[in-house]
Amino acid sequence: MLYDLTKAAHLISLFVWIGGMVAVAFALRHPTLLHLKPLKAYDRAVTTPAMILALLFGILLGIQGGWFTSIWLGLKILLVLALSGLHGALVGKLRRTIWDGWEEGASSRDVFLPVGFVLLGLIILLVVLKP
Repeated sequence: MLYDLTKAAHLISLFVWIGGMVAVAFALRHPTLLHLKPLKAYDRAVTTPAMILALLFGILLGIQGGWFTSIWLGLKILLVLALSGLHGALVGKLRRTIWDGWEEGASSRDVFLPVGFVLLGLIILLVVLKP
């Protein structure tokens, strides 16, 4: 029962975290200050705490499942750290865009969604398959 509750809390916090990242990534594709400033506040109040909760609940799941000696979990942790770093880069781009304004042309903001979805897909594969 405790494992199921921890897993549900992990998934809910993960959905909120990824949803916030996707919202910021989409907003950066066609930025307006009208949308970016509230998203920055939302990220600080909701998305970042959801990321921290997802990490904490993930650690609890690893302890409850006794998986910390498993190779798949080690790989998943590396991918989750990369996803966390991507979140940091995304928030940094959001802050710079609000502060400096939007620059014309293609830039690094177009890689956030594909890289994030690839990382998320690999994480899901590792969890489901547990190779």
